[in-house]
Amino acid sequence: MSCLEFRRAVTVDPRRLDADARAHAETCVACREFLARSLAFEDRLASALKIPLPPGLGERIARAATVSPGSRRWFALAASLILAIALAAFLAWPRDDPLALAGIDFVVFEESQAIADAKPADAAVLQRVARGMGVALPAQLGEVRYVGTCPFAGTTAYHVLVKSPLGKVTLLLIPDRPLASRVAASARGLEAAVVPALGGSVAIIGGTARGIVRVETLLKTG
Repeated sequence: MSCLEFRRAVTVDPRRLDADARAHAETCVACREFLARSLAFEDRLASALKIPLPPGLGERIARAATVSPGSRRWFALAASLILAIALAAFLAWPRDDPLALAGIDFVVFEESQAIADAKPADAAVLQRVARGMGVALPAQLGEVRYVGTCPFAGTTAYHVLVKSPLGKVTLLLIPDRPLASRVAASARGLEAAVVPALGGSVAIIGGTARGIVRVETLLKTG
């Protein structure tokens, strides 16, 4: 197993590594230190802010359950097509944009310290900021593990950590950083995209292109 493969595995779930990954950690000092930092990060997350369910979520789930099976199949097909098209676009997009790379560096070098130092943000404030930016934060994103604020790209960003079905994803909502078009990067075993929003932009950083695209699609359509 290479260092890149090991770090991808750690990014998905540092507590559930296979035998190859554990063997690699025993022989590579740098990756063993990376694993130790990731495990410490997980421990901090366990005691981080617990986000309550959004108001009205139960009612929305109940309404969704009344949709006919045929309609649900069409919705699922449409969502799959949107995800496939977006993934193809992501893979074809020019790589290594400086702002997207800054998002990756933030996750690798600064995220755990930002969580340790920051005062957790009010989830209601986050929702208001997201709505003002035209960004949806639906429950389908996954389990929100942390919400806070942090310095990023010369301004203050709303820092959201989500445990999605495809692994951990970091969102940085940047109200004061407008962006003309979508940019992307791939480095340090992570993928990142920064997408324009009303009056700002959103950085999405995760372990796989598919996970990034899934979150991006939900932010726009959720």
